[in-house]
Amino acid sequence: MVRTLDRYVLRNFLANYVLSLFVLISLYVVLDLLFNLDEFTEGGKPVLLALRDIGDYYLYNIPLYFSQLSGVLCAFAACATLARLQKQNEMTAILASGTSAYRVAAPIILAGLAMNVLLVVDHEVILPQVAAKLARSRDDVEGARAYGVWCVRDGENRLLSARQFSPKQRRIRGLTIMELSTDHASLGRLGDIVTADQAEWDEERHGWNLIRGIRVPVEAAATAGLRGDHSIERVPIRFYRCELTPEELLFRQKAQWIRFLSLTQLTQLEKQGDANPTQIAQVRHGRFTLPINNMIMLLLGISFFMHRLPGSVLTQGAKALGTCAASFMIVFVGQQLLGSAGIQQYPALPAWLPIFLFGPFAVVLLDGVKT
Repeated sequence: MVRTLDRYVLRNFLANYVLSLFVLISLYVVLDLLFNLDEFTEGGKPVLLALRDIGDYYLYNIPLYFSQLSGVLCAFAACATLARLQKQNEMTAILASGTSAYRVAAPIILAGLAMNVLLVVDHEVILPQVAAKLARSRDDVEGARAYGVWCVRDGENRLLSARQFSPKQRRIRGLTIMELSTDHASLGRLGDIVTADQAEWDEERHGWNLIRGIRVPVEAAATAGLRGDHSIERVPIRFYRCELTPEELLFRQKAQWIRFLSLTQLTQLEKQGDANPTQIAQVRHGRFTLPINNMIMLLLGISFFMHRLPGSVLTQGAKALGTCAASFMIVFVGQQLLGSAGIQQYPALPAWLPIFLFGPFAVVLLDGVKT
């Protein structure tokens, strides 16, 4: 049953959450901009164009910043709510009425669970939708720069390479597509090779219109070479259908691109063999443990503000800050390691280690609350 006290505590928590959301993400953006402003203004870019690129870049990165700061937001809002009750002596009056401190914290914990539902929606719905935007570099927000593409897997049996790839123009120069054999007897061997001087993306047909495109059957060429025949069969080709769009092709160039995919997309990648299974396992473990780590951080913070005896709010806040900061740093470092090739032997360790370290500590602190 929702009581007046629950609504009061919940209202204060949500107000503090919205305030901390605005302040922390704004601070994140400002600090990142201060350190990387020169990348937005490279090449003597006009001021208005640089401002447009800055707004465009950080607008799409806000969901990523939210996922990284979600635990801090909940912990800060919860601690601020209870600290306010302590400072104004409202906690003393509540406890004197016979209400347990655990009962006071109950709506905050439930609200923290609800905020973690938003985190799941962010990971599974929002981030996959803007994943291609997250792959952009600060000095090339418009995608005007040409990139080299080397052996990017497209579907189950194709490797795509390009000497120059222009995301903005959706154009490729020096295209090479190596088709791998799908026959069980020769699985994984090189099949045909498709080359083209240029290729332009056709959205309606979902493929590349090839200029001077040629298909070379490797097996036939090898047979002709064994016979001493140097005339290799070349089949002209004008269109080649691909599964990867230009945006997805650019996205695959980012080092930790699998971190931005949903669990469904990760499962598809695992079935197709488009990514390292160990890296996929790391990201999947991190996706499940991050909400748990966020709740542990919240419980660590509020345990310092739930005592029946009034104390210094600054002292309690300093203890909560130090404990939550240690938890956040370990979780953050673990999340940055997810999807990296350096953690192979124990793929679940970076995700679960903070739970093993701080979960029992949170239980001990909450059990020691005198209420």
